[in-house]
Order: sequence, then C-alpha cells, then structure tokens
Amino acid sequence: MRNSFGTYVFSIIILSILFACSSTKYVEKKPPLTVGNLSLSKDIDVRKTLSLPIELTGTFNTQDQKVVALLNLSNLSGNHYIRWDWHNPDGNLYLTTDNFLLEIPEGQYMKEASTWHSLNIHGDKASDYPGQWEVKVYVDDKLIESRPFKLNVITQIDQIPKARYKTYPDDWGIIIGIQEYSNLPDVDYARKDAIVVKEYFNKIIGIPENNIILLIDTYATKSKIESYLKDYLPRNVQKNSTVYVYFAGHGIPDKENGEPYLMPHDGDTRFISRTGYKLQSLYEDLENINVQQSYVFLDACFSGFASRTAEFLAKKVRPALIHVKDVNLQADNIIVFSAAKSDQLSNAHPETEHGLFTYYLLRAIRGEADTNSDNWVSVKEAHDYVRNHVETVSRRIGTEQTPTIMPSMGTIKDSFISRSLR
Repeated sequence: MRNSFGTYVFSIIILSILFACSSTKYVEKKPPLTVGNLSLSKDIDVRKTLSLPIELTGTFNTQDQKVVALLNLSNLSGNHYIRWDWHNPDGNLYLTTDNFLLEIPEGQYMKEASTWHSLNIHGDKASDYPGQWEVKVYVDDKLIESRPFKLNVITQIDQIPKARYKTYPDDWGIIIGIQEYSNLPDVDYARKDAIVVKEYFNKIIGIPENNIILLIDTYATKSKIESYLKDYLPRNVQKNSTVYVYFAGHGIPDKENGEPYLMPHDGDTRFISRTGYKLQSLYEDLENINVQQSYVFLDACFSGFASRTAEFLAKKVRPALIHVKDVNLQADNIIVFSAAKSDQLSNAHPETEHGLFTYYLLRAIRGEADTNSDNWVSVKEAHDYVRNHVETVSRRIGTEQTPTIMPSMGTIKDSFISRSLR
C-alpha cells in the first residue's frame, strides 16, 4: 500500500479489503465478466452472495466512521486485479490499495461476488481534509468507475451557523495549522484548530471561501507560507481589505540571539535561520501588503518548549537559559493576539480537543466576548475575554498562560473583529 503521506502508511488508514462470493462452479465455457455499479455507503451488510450497502449516500461528515465503496461482480473467472484509489480534495492520491489479486481456480467461475474497500474517517487523517473527494476502482488496470463524494466538517465544540450575516469580498485569510512536523514533536489538535478557524473566518467573520488560504501539515512549508504572504496576497488584496492570519504550530527562539521564529512543517531547529520563518518577517510582510487592517492570531509559544507539551524543542538547550528578543510592530494597522507570554507554554485543552488559546478565541469571536451587548465583538472585548478565560483554566491545570496583545491595549484604536451571534 502507498499513499501521498509516505511515512504515515500504516497509521492513516486501516485497510479492509474483503471478498464475498457464492460457491464456484465448473463450466465448459466461461461467461463474460459483468461489473455492477459502484456504490458509496456508510456501512455494508456482508452476505454470502452479493453484499448490500447500508445508508447509501454521497455526503459524509467527519463524525462518520468510514466511507465504504462497494462493487458487485457477476461471472467472475480466471485471475483479475482490483485496485482502489482515493483522491483528496486537492486532487492528490491520498490512498491506493495497489492491485489486489482475485484468483479463481482454472475451469471454475463465481456467479456472484462482492468486493469493497473502506476509507476510515473519524479519528483518522482523512477527517482533516474536508471537501470533494473521489474514489476510483480499476479492474485489470482499466478504470471501471469513479465516484465523487463530499466530506463535511462537523464541529462539536461550537455550532457554526449556516448563514452568514454579511460577506466582505475584499477580505482575506491565511490559516496555518501544523500538527505533524518533519523534524519536531507533534502539536496536538493543530489540524482541527485550523479547519475550525477556517469555518469561523468564512461563516462568522465573513471572508469569502475563495479568499481563505488553508495550509495544513505538509502543505505548510516555508516556501509556501512565504510565497502566499510575499507574492500572492500583495497581488490580490485591495487597499480596503482586512487580512486575518492564524498560526497553530511551533514557535522557537534562535538560541544565539533570541530572535523568535515560527516553524514551518519542514523547519529544523539546527538551521533555524534558514528553515524557520522569522516572526519579525511576518509582520514586515503584512506591512508591505498595504491593506486597511491586519489581524494575527498566534497559537504558538517561544519559550523553547514544544507547543502544547513540555518537551524541549532544541536538544542540549534549556528553555530557562533562552532570552527571547522583543519584536516590535512598525505599522499601526497590525494587531497581534498571542497565546502566551514569551517564557510560557501554549497549552492544549484535551477536554475540547483544541488549543486552549484557540478554543477561547473562537468563543470570543462567536460573540461570548460581547460584554456591552451591542452585537459586535471589539478587539478589547476579545482580548479581555480570551486572557481571563485562558489564565483561569491554565492555573487549574497547574500552569501559567497569559495571552498577550500587541501593540498594548492602551495604544490600540479599538475596532470590531466580528458580529456577535448571541
């Protein structure tokens, strides 16, 4: 078996290729093989002859256990190869079974047979790729049929409304969520955070879906992040645009000079100045875009610990010995919400399966921070709400985490982030 994620061959999907058939029969002349229609369902009823789909559908959600593709065959004789290919919404080959041999003894045939393959969703990486999928089935390397299906996100933490209050066609969002790194520890729930933030950007803040750039795991390389921020956005935004940037992943300071960096998927702490994305560069890139307003939400820490865990990021370096250099904003149209102070850990929140900062940020944006009940969530309201809740919860779990805002609240001209949904 192979798939587009290489190193995750055995962890992404548990394959289940089963073959049920009637008893074989001797024949003088082999009847022609007949292939039925490809069906998609949430489960199947396994029978001795033809198996039956249970809950036929072309739409699945991230809480469904699996997608089952079922193909019925008639008059099967001789040797044939079956192959199932699953393509994710990007059009890339996510999973393939390679050729699976169906071998019938010479002179015999099976009047009826069923072959199927399932793609696990809930609890597996496929759930991190919502959108239009496609499954293809090949018999003897010939494409028999392809069937598209939709995978929708189900958000259990906060129910996102289907209807937007308003769409702002000139606004843009770039969302980076890195849960699995090439050279660093995992960041718990970062993929889910990024997916849910995309829904909030679209349905609550009002950014058109086509204006949201989502970079998850292997797609969040340094070259792609920089290309979108330095080249793509400047060519597409307007002067009246508002740009929203969200990052969930590792941050780390350079041990030589304390310069803080965001770590892309391919980042390496041994070569941080070459493989990391300097935090100061992020702010400068946003300043160069020349838009009306930019918001940055950083669910990362720069303490030297891995985000959302107590593991050290750099070997032979103790976080207590690292000094993190202050980063200054030169532009007055950039506001940065950070998950923690520079010497603190950015915690996970296992009860909600989110980052602690992200969870309360989403609740604030949704409208729980609207303390004056004017139906809008301001920068001050959002910051106060997130800081108070994150500080309280982090102390309960035995750590200190204080979200920060830059520039200081006293120098910010308060503005509205989102419409309240309360």
